[in-house]
Amino acid sequence: MNNFIIYLSRFFDPETAHNLAVEILSKNFLINYKVPNLTTKVSNLEFRNPIGLAAGFDKSAKCFNGLFNLGFSSVEIGTVTPYSQKGNSKPRVFRLNQDKGVVNRYGFNNEGIDIIRKRIQNSSNRKGILGVNIGPNKNSKDPINDFRIVAKNLSKYCDYLTINISSPNTPGLRSMQKKEILCEVINATKVGIKEAGSTKPIFLKISPDTNFSMIEDIIDISITKNLDALIISNTTIERSKFLKSSFKNEKGGLSGYPLFQKSTKLLAEVNNITNGKIDLIGVGGVENADQAYTKILVGANLVQLYTGLLFQGPNIVKVITNKLIEKLQRDGFKSLKEAIGSLSYKEATKLNNLEK
Repeated sequence: MNNFIIYLSRFFDPETAHNLAVEILSKNFLINYKVPNLTTKVSNLEFRNPIGLAAGFDKSAKCFNGLFNLGFSSVEIGTVTPYSQKGNSKPRVFRLNQDKGVVNRYGFNNEGIDIIRKRIQNSSNRKGILGVNIGPNKNSKDPINDFRIVAKNLSKYCDYLTINISSPNTPGLRSMQKKEILCEVINATKVGIKEAGSTKPIFLKISPDTNFSMIEDIIDISITKNLDALIISNTTIERSKFLKSSFKNEKGGLSGYPLFQKSTKLLAEVNNITNGKIDLIGVGGVENADQAYTKILVGANLVQLYTGLLFQGPNIVKVITNKLIEKLQRDGFKSLKEAIGSLSYKEATKLNNLEK
């Protein structure tokens, strides 16, 4: 089944393959992998293993139960906006097969809060942690208020919310990472949660292309505003000169293997700055246990992936978690918690033979 699904994904164009995978998983009966327990915590949430699915795959909450059956401890749906929107014009997804990467410029295509609320409000028996990644509509007249609207409508039915102001595919979105605007976005999200009569953790997803002084501001605000976690990182608009694929210069966010080094170095730097004051989630370029373990060693409580699923197939969580247990035992860690943030970037990449 694993190889068959990989074959299908490569037979169709990337967006068609993505939509097909969502439809298959929405049927919720094809696959149910047994994955070992390897618990970790972010804020007050307990995850049954440290591998979650990043936002961008299940944009409109169609197949999260099927994704839990693949072994993911958490699924982050979205990005969800107040009103449905089609996103950017097609084609807008490009596989960089030679580089094990993907460039996308989807632009927050999703079905909006009304439809998505109906899909998640009766999912209390789900098998994992459900997050909702939230953002503004492209043509919104009040984008800050969009965060309040989505939080108000969906926070009651999920386990956490992620503020997304770091995607490169919505014009002007990344400017919301500036200090004053970020504070307003966080406040609006908190107001929305309060208006829903709910109390839910709030995570913030960071761009890997942000300059260091702004990163320091983001960290300071996140801690001051009592956010629960930072997700590091979103996709990048940077292109390495070593990329080989013909689609390397397509506009959009680059994910997958080419993002691993950049996102993991940033994760390690943020871990050094925060020094345990806020939980960290590592994203970017993870498709095997060596990469997942490296992110844990440099500071990640939880690791999310997406592009790795496309290249490695639906048994990726099972493979990674089994090998993580072997690595923890090999290195003398009695628990996953002991390993989190225990090594520098240089030490962790050397240990896992990921040096460049």
